[in-house]
Amino acid sequence: MKKIGIAVILMLIFISCSNEKAKSPKVSDYHGKWELIEVTGFRPANIIFDKLGWQESYVFNTDETFTKTRTKDNKTTTATGKFAVKKLDNETHFELTYEENNDIIGTCTGNLIEDLSINKEGLLVNSWQMCDGPGLIYKKSK
Repeated sequence: MKKIGIAVILMLIFISCSNEKAKSPKVSDYHGKWELIEVTGFRPANIIFDKLGWQESYVFNTDETFTKTRTKDNKTTTATGKFAVKKLDNETHFELTYEENNDIIGTCTGNLIEDLSINKEGLLVNSWQMCDGPGLIYKKSK
């Protein structure tokens, strides 16, 4: 009986550990295209994507460069730069440094640096909402 109990406990521990690892994206998983799926504000209601009014995406390349693209009113705007991945408080953060000023940069300071992070659900979120900007949430394309 003891052997069965120990086997069950070991199996539960193994399953718990393997599920935890599956939820944590690897650095290489960040590369690729992330598309805007949700915009939030101070109100609890979220804007539905098809009513958003613009489309936006980031593409993170393996050479630590990125491209941000926004299409609004049939006009496409693109901005590029370099990014760095950092671990802060057990979360993965991106520091994007743009090559030049552009209206699509979402920053609290008005400079060329934009901060993003990966939340517990594996979605990319901006930090702009901390200074009265919209909360923008992106999902990685497959």
